[in-house]
Amino acid sequence: MTDLGHTLRRRLHPLLAGLVSAAVLIGTLALAIENRASILRDGREIVLKTEPVDPRDLMRGDYVWLGYTDISTIDTGLVSGAWPAEDTTAPVWLILAPGEDGAYVAKSAGFSRPDTLAADEVLLKSLPARIMIATRPGGTNLVGPLSFGIERYYVPEGEGLEIEKAQNEGRTTVAVRVSADGDPQIARLMIDGETLYEEPLY
Repeated sequence: MTDLGHTLRRRLHPLLAGLVSAAVLIGTLALAIENRASILRDGREIVLKTEPVDPRDLMRGDYVWLGYTDISTIDTGLVSGAWPAEDTTAPVWLILAPGEDGAYVAKSAGFSRPDTLAADEVLLKSLPARIMIATRPGGTNLVGPLSFGIERYYVPEGEGLEIEKAQNEGRTTVAVRVSADGDPQIARLMIDGETLYEEPLY
């Protein structure tokens, strides 16, 4: 009976481990989906101008690679507050405000979360970016190109080139929802201000 019990336990352990792993994986996926949905549902909407990079991923069908005209690259003159003491990789916090045409542009940048925002301003947090500190007198500190996790947008196969053409002509914009913590999600892809694709909550 004892040998039979040991045999059953040995058989159950891998099964139990598999069930626990599956539960953790499903829970993590569900949390990520709900986090995305909450940003699309409750985030503040802003419009960003885009610029093309690459229209096709042969392994996964068509997509547009979106560079954001006024925020993917920032002028170091916009940086306020202290710089890191040495080269590092860290998120960059942007304060965005609407420009003359209503699209949002970077108003200031920094390496720590700002304490306050004006009513028309939105906080946007980049993914970790390369920050390079000048080591010679008169040198210039640099911030590498910024990305925000909203640079790749998949579209039905065969339609990427049409969108790329519109981007080249400056006709493509993206409506982005941004959470209070500065995390963005693409809500709508637009050409000439008209919605071409809209993201569902789930």
